[in-house]
Amino acid sequence: MSLPDPLRSRAVLIGTSQYEHMPPIPAVENNLQELSKLLQSADLWGLPAANCIVVSNPQTAIDMLDPLQLAAEEARDTLIVYFAGHGLVHSTGSDLYLSLVGSDDKRMYRSVAYDHVRDELRASRARRRIVILDCCYSGRAFGLMNGVDQPTERVANGAALRGTYLMAAAGENKTAEAGDEYTAFSGELISLIQKGIPDQPDLLDVDTLFTHAREALQDKGLPVPQKREEDFSSKLILFRNRAHGRITKEHYGPIPGVTPGALFPNRHALHNAKIHRPLQAGICGTAARGGAESIVVSGGYNDDEDYGNTIIYTGHGGRDPNTGEQIKDQSPTDSGNAALIKSVITGLPVRVVRGSGGNKKFSPASGYSYDGLFAVTDYWAKPGTDGPAILQFRLEKLIDHDVHSRIDLNRKLHPGRWELVAPGSYADRSLATEVKQIYDYACQICGVILEAPGGLKFAATVHIRGLEMPHSGPDVKENMLCLCSNHRDLFKYGAITIEDDFRVIDQTDGEIITNLTLKHKVDLGYIRYHRKHHMIGQQHLIVDLD
Repeated sequence: MSLPDPLRSRAVLIGTSQYEHMPPIPAVENNLQELSKLLQSADLWGLPAANCIVVSNPQTAIDMLDPLQLAAEEARDTLIVYFAGHGLVHSTGSDLYLSLVGSDDKRMYRSVAYDHVRDELRASRARRRIVILDCCYSGRAFGLMNGVDQPTERVANGAALRGTYLMAAAGENKTAEAGDEYTAFSGELISLIQKGIPDQPDLLDVDTLFTHAREALQDKGLPVPQKREEDFSSKLILFRNRAHGRITKEHYGPIPGVTPGALFPNRHALHNAKIHRPLQAGICGTAARGGAESIVVSGGYNDDEDYGNTIIYTGHGGRDPNTGEQIKDQSPTDSGNAALIKSVITGLPVRVVRGSGGNKKFSPASGYSYDGLFAVTDYWAKPGTDGPAILQFRLEKLIDHDVHSRIDLNRKLHPGRWELVAPGSYADRSLATEVKQIYDYACQICGVILEAPGGLKFAATVHIRGLEMPHSGPDVKENMLCLCSNHRDLFKYGAITIEDDFRVIDQTDGEIITNLTLKHKVDLGYIRYHRKHHMIGQQHLIVDLD
């Protein structure tokens, strides 16, 4: 992917900062000047000055729409339309109006109906169109919008256009105070473009800019912007990333000076303390660097389960960015999900942060809390609450700060017979020994017998359906296999599965490895459970973790 062709692209930046009948918004003028400068900057994009039109304080509809019409007609690659100022919505309808200097929130005919802007966008032959609306409201106009929808949602819905990436912010005007350099939403976008975003690619797409700006506004308690992108790729490249190559050094384990229970007011504070570096993503880290460094559990996914020392964490992806509803299957190749899968293999500890939106029994009343180190012990797939398939990860609190919190010491079990496989889940060692003896310690897949000097044979047993939550499989021989250590791990991580006729399948290429050796009864129900929980639809949960 590459930047849009600046010679075949156009930008129209419209802003109204001075008003005859409504409060002024001085910061809007700063928005226009800085955005124009950034668009023209050679190290960011290099849009020619002649292709970047600034319309400041338009007096009439002609002042606002003629430059837009010309830019829409000339653009062949990318067309950007930006507006900042008072936005108005009629009390008897949902139509959006953009304000002029003489606009009056009691006389809608003195403003420009957004339908006129939409008409010009539809007529444009530009391959890609981006609309940015940063609408502020006077007290009365804001009051008129109180209804079923929130102000930002009404603006976004009213301005949406097929084939156009729209980002919209709307909130009661609080930006006229002295000292505010930019309006809230535009200010966040400007900051991200100016400074770049660490740990992101060389080229920034519009969706990355939007999501980071949204997270920053949310942390500050400001109105959260929305986007609409029907029939449009959110991966439209727009700027070079000035922070590319500025990779924040990964760090696994505890952060010196920060103890479990420490509270943080927002994501910026977590970032500054190096507890969780991303300002928007819930998973920090990559498979290439060793796995996940930290995660945030904040109730963003309906399928999350928090039991305190055990967390069932839903993977990333597949959600509608505006409603939060799961609308498509999650993928194991998503960078965050791949990082958590790698953590199962490497065993590196993961810092867990809880947000106030999570389980109230374990989450802070506001902001975020750092809750210590956890290990990612398992993962699987299942249909989510909303329908599409999701990935889930089991995290167990490590015995690093409170040993008594992880193991139920009141349970009196003979250590020679019972093996702790997960907090609260024990396996009967005698059953495992019986299964191994049936096969004389030979792997049921490859037939290899591992033998130590002196004739000591050893093998591994694996529960086909795990004993721990949420699998809750039984500790019975029908749910067990005798495997070598290699095939135990491959089976555990879903790299191999077993068909109903007991063919063993290599999920990396779909080829048959062999037929499972059977000398004891194996319940097909458990085989099917394992197979189902390591596939999303027809997609196997295998990713390149090297």
